[in-house]
Amino acid sequence: MCFEWTLAKFFWFYFVSFMSFLYFTYYGMMTVALTPNQQVAAVFAGAFYGLFNLFSGFVIPRPVSVGYFSGKKAETLNDSLLILS
Repeated sequence: MCFEWTLAKFFWFYFVSFMSFLYFTYYGMMTVALTPNQQVAAVFAGAFYGLFNLFSGFVIPRPVSVGYFSGKKAETLNDSLLILS
């Protein structure tokens, strides 16, 4: 693939990965705090993560999703897509 190996890209990768882990961890903590019990929080988190997977480009490929969301570009706001691509 011939990726360019630079120190800046290496640290950028770790920064984005760390911030992503924080994001998902804090989202889980927030759902537990805002819902009455852990089971309801698991349902909300599962639905939210399902939407993230839907817009990440794995369930709906990116060329197909561009026609659906040409005005909003919802797939570009997804952290999972930015981390995995």
